[in-house]
This record gives sequence, structure tokens and C-alpha cells, in this order.
Amino acid sequence: MKNRNQNQGIAIVGALVKPLDLIEPNFSSLQGRTVKLQLLSTNTLSPIQHQQIWQVVQSESDVAWTYMAYTGFAQQTALINMLDANFHVPEAIHFGIETRQGVVGWVGLLNIRPVHRVIEIGNVYFSHQMKQSTAATEVLYLLLKHCFAQGYRRVEWKCDDLNVPSKKAALRFGFQYEGTFRQDRIVKGRNRDTAWFSMIDTEWPLVQQAYEAWLADTNFDEHGRQKLSLAQLMPKP
Repeated sequence: MKNRNQNQGIAIVGALVKPLDLIEPNFSSLQGRTVKLQLLSTNTLSPIQHQQIWQVVQSESDVAWTYMAYTGFAQQTALINMLDANFHVPEAIHFGIETRQGVVGWVGLLNIRPVHRVIEIGNVYFSHQMKQSTAATEVLYLLLKHCFAQGYRRVEWKCDDLNVPSKKAALRFGFQYEGTFRQDRIVKGRNRDTAWFSMIDTEWPLVQQAYEAWLADTNFDEHGRQKLSLAQLMPKP
């Protein structure tokens, strides 16, 4: 599909987009091989899960919260209040990330724009228990797969331009860098320039193949070490 069409020889316009019925977010729990994404609120977490996520959060270093909109939590009640305040907002869906260890993080689908079929993966908290793990990659695979399966055309990833690990993660996960919005926000009293990344529906089929090849049992040896990296399997830009 061409991205631009000639409009009666007068102006160049965007390609026509096949109309679909209005896409309302339709997400339930998502089950993978190493991880489960459970719709997250203080009402959906059991007392045991509350305790699990509190144990993870309280053992996190202060550095983990540097680029988040909130700080660390001194008490479990502060964590619960944050979940209520931040995870019950319009145009957003949040998931608790559950592995065999219990609830080890959370992730959100934000700025959902059904009319334009655009959605953002954000508010990502991968605890120290899951960083650089198979579970972290499978979280992205499950979210991307379900977003594109529901007809979304564009999935976004945004982060503080100073957050180098997040920018590297976006590229590893198959997103394309689009640019930086200067002085985009004020977070915790400080300037934030925001780096924008995206993946579009025409890119997803090849990216999906890369994820599935990486996640396959055959890509790991008897010690659980990967044979090929996700970057090696990703299509070249």
C-alpha cells in the first residue's frame, strides 16, 4: 500500500484506510508460556498477590523509580493508593505481570485512541526479578500480538530521552525511533524530553516471526541460554 495518493492532480494526500467498526479496547487476561498478564486493580489482586507485589517493590532500589511518574513506596498502603490513583484512568488498561514467582511487575496500555486505531505500551515496571528475562520479552509479544489482532494500526513506546535502558529496550523489542519531543513534560519538577518509538501493523508480521522464533524452546539450550538473540532474528530496518 502506498502511503500517499495523488488527489486529482492538486495535492498529495494519505492513502485510504479501510474502515472498521469502532474498536473498543477488549482485553482480558493474557496467558503466555512463562508469564500471565492479569487485569490489574486493587480489586482484582488477591491478598497474597498484594503481598507478593509489595515484597518485590520494597526490595527495589530507588534508581528503579527515577523515570517513573511516582517514587518508591515506604509503606504497603502507599503502594495501594498509587495503584488506585494511577491505574483507574480513562483510556488506559493495566496488567499485573505474574510468573511462577508471583506478581513481579506491571505494564499499561495507555492513550488508547480507537478512532485512529493507535495505542501505547507504557507505565512499564519490570522488577529486578524479571529484567533481561524471557518473561519480559514475552510480555511485549503478548501485548503487541493482541493489539494488532484487534485492528490497531500503530503501537507506541515513549520514554524520557535520558532513559537509555528504555530506549535500548524499545529498539530490541522491534520499535522504530521517530524523534524526540523537546520540553515535552515536567516530571517531579524536572524537564523531560520524550523519545518516541512506534511499530505499525505492516511491520508486525515479520516482527511476530522474530518473537516466536526467539521464544521457541529450540532457541534455548539445556541451561536456558539463548542461541540467537532477538536482535539477530528481527527484520532489518
